[in-house]
Amino acid sequence: MSNDIGNPQVSRTLSRYIRRFAFIVGMGISMSLGSISGNLSHSLPYYVRVHYLPGEYALAAGMALLLALCTGVAFVAAGFRSGASLLFGIAALNALLSAGYLGNNPITMFAIFPLVQSLFGLLILNTRNHRRFVSMLRVKRRRKVRAHAQT
Repeated sequence: MSNDIGNPQVSRTLSRYIRRFAFIVGMGISMSLGSISGNLSHSLPYYVRVHYLPGEYALAAGMALLLALCTGVAFVAAGFRSGASLLFGIAALNALLSAGYLGNNPITMFAIFPLVQSLFGLLILNTRNHRRFVSMLRVKRRRKVRAHAQT
């Protein structure tokens, strides 16, 4: 058995994991993206107006959240331990941004939607299937690191 990185068995394993947990991963990512876009349209411009900042700061904050989300997804796919906590932190930040906006503005369906999405995203990140998926990717990474250390 070869432990080569280019081994087709490695890519098949990851694709098998993705097919097995596609619903959980897809729902978590889509909920986070929807929440970020909702916050970009509602709460981030509100905070920019309150603090008398230029409007570009809201877009920059939304893009920073999106970059952090993509980094967290890449860390989870690579099997790093900090990936899941980064995704959980982004979902919690989205929930806090939405809740802060709703605390000072009238409640509408468009304003409450990012809060519901981010809370649902937190729920998905805390499910047993998602934790199992992340732990399987960690084990895969540990095995690959041990195999490279032995050669």
